Amino acid sequence: MDSAAVYEQSQLYREIEIPFSFAEIFFSRTDGRGKIQSGNEVFQRISGYSWSELAGKPHNIIRHEGVPRAVFWLLWERLKKGLQTGAYVKNKSKDGRFYWVYAIITPCEGGYLSVRIKPNSGIFGVVQAEYSSLVRMEAEERLSPAESATRLMARLSALGFESYDAFMATSLSAEFSGREENLQRQPRQTLALYERLMPSATRLLAAARQISEGYLTYRFVPLNLLVHAGQIGEAGAAIATISTNYNTLSEEIERGLEGFLEAAIRVSQTINVGAFLLATSYVQQEIAASFRQEAAIEGVDHATEKNYLNQQQLTYQGEALKSLTGIEQELKSFFEMVSEMRRLASGLAAIRIMGKVESGRLSVGVVKDLIMDLEAFQDIVQSGLSDILQANSALKLDTSRLLEAYSTEDV
Repeated sequence: MDSAAVYEQSQLYREIEIPFSFAEIFFSRTDGRGKIQSGNEVFQRISGYSWSELAGKPHNIIRHEGVPRAVFWLLWERLKKGLQTGAYVKNKSKDGRFYWVYAIITPCEGGYLSVRIKPNSGIFGVVQAEYSSLVRMEAEERLSPAESATRLMARLSALGFESYDAFMATSLSAEFSGREENLQRQPRQTLALYERLMPSATRLLAAARQISEGYLTYRFVPLNLLVHAGQIGEAGAAIATISTNYNTLSEEIERGLEGFLEAAIRVSQTINVGAFLLATSYVQQEIAASFRQEAAIEGVDHATEKNYLNQQQLTYQGEALKSLTGIEQELKSFFEMVSEMRRLASGLAAIRIMGKVESGRLSVGVVKDLIMDLEAFQDIVQSGLSDILQANSALKLDTSRLLEAYSTEDV
């Protein structure tokens, strides 16, 4: 078939999706520049290329124009930092047809290893729509890959994902659980527990941000109180003292808030990364077992690839276990900071009461308003701490259950 005929056929086929089953897993390995070194039968068959056509070629030989450049920009930015990465990818076969996968790309010796499963979750539907919109923006506005990546991250944030790690954890957990259901397998209790941990971590982080943002809103109240106390004269001496005490406490809160918020982010991040690592270890365990049973393919050194897959499986099982113990450590560190914040909140409550008494005695409108601002900030702190304590209790309980489930699971 000549090149013109191949092009015509690809145009006819471009809207046709290649079917494959949930049981089939793609595997390929590239060097550090993304050139294909090996893969499995599923990858070769669905892509439509022979191994002689795939070997040594850039992996983007199967890239589909329906995937925003932002996705690959983010992917490579993460991989260059040694970070495992998950993404929805639409690929194109040799004859022009397409197929969707959820790709898990991990660094390995000499390059990268990619394992891909069939997606089918509700998140997948949302992502397809987002990709279409972003591809259109890239073309119409001539966005650079980095600019497009900024748009993509903004959309993920609008959809409720704190970070790309949060998106990866949620999407891979959903795809893996859906895959298990489609294959009529027993659900993994460990992933089910992670799916409980992630919303609790999000709630904890939101409450920590609420306290931090509340401080920024009312940070000038002590200074304003002091100014107005001076204007009142001797009658405002008590208010001046209250203001000074409030200012001292406010400075303590400011010093502690940065570490407090960073600790909350670490808790959330550790949980999200842990969920992704655990699901990754399960998928890699399955592809390693599948590849061991696969017939030898000419051009692929099966013994070498088995070693790569086995090593990745062991590495990510270890990383998944390490992440579990990391959650406990981060929660402990965060709760120590919560205890300090509760102490400061008690001091705020005492100042609030004294301020309310004095503002009532003076009947000065501006002072009353400032004391109300103090009350509003104290309410924000109390509400945030209440949410944090509830989320923390759920996190500690589910983490304990998760460690127990993982220790008894057949991995």
